[in-house]
Amino acid sequence: NTEKCVSCGMCMVSCPFGAIADKSQIFQLIRAMQSGRKIIAQVAPAFVGQFGPDVTPEKLKAALMELGFADVYETAIGADMGCVAEAEHYVKEVASGKQSFALTSCCPSWSVMAKNLFPETIDKISNALTPMVATARVIKEEHPDASVVFIGPCTAKKGEFQLEKARNFVDSVLTFEELQALIDAKEIDLNSLE
Repeated sequence: NTEKCVSCGMCMVSCPFGAIADKSQIFQLIRAMQSGRKIIAQVAPAFVGQFGPDVTPEKLKAALMELGFADVYETAIGADMGCVAEAEHYVKEVASGKQSFALTSCCPSWSVMAKNLFPETIDKISNALTPMVATARVIKEEHPDASVVFIGPCTAKKGEFQLEKARNFVDSVLTFEELQALIDAKEIDLNSLE
């Protein structure tokens, strides 16, 4: 039901037949890399638990560079920026008594769900950029000629990527599963990397 969809991906996980899939951008990414374009990977902090205990941040970065990315940023940069913006908002609005409470989440599915199902909370939901968008904006400021690929654990960011405020900074989105497919296709052994 597209009216209820919040792009959380649970339909894909729940479908017993595997009939529901998200739209992959692997082909477009490979073509962009083959064209010689400067592509920068922006990785969600959740990567730490994604590839096993022996895969360090340095090993993952080496794998991304071997895949053809020009550089790697961690999305925690944008999370820190969002925390600062939300703390300032809290002090000015909530702590001062102008606003009764504030709501926030890095998850775009949560935000869509809250706005659709609880419209009375819309004015309480943070307007700070999500970590994905905030980090991509930093990358675009430092590398205006580069394409930014967000890599994270869930498909919800693919829904967020479709929003105008994200499309200005994020050029494509991959899940960790898709990244693993690229690593496997290139026969990169994450554990053997320096």
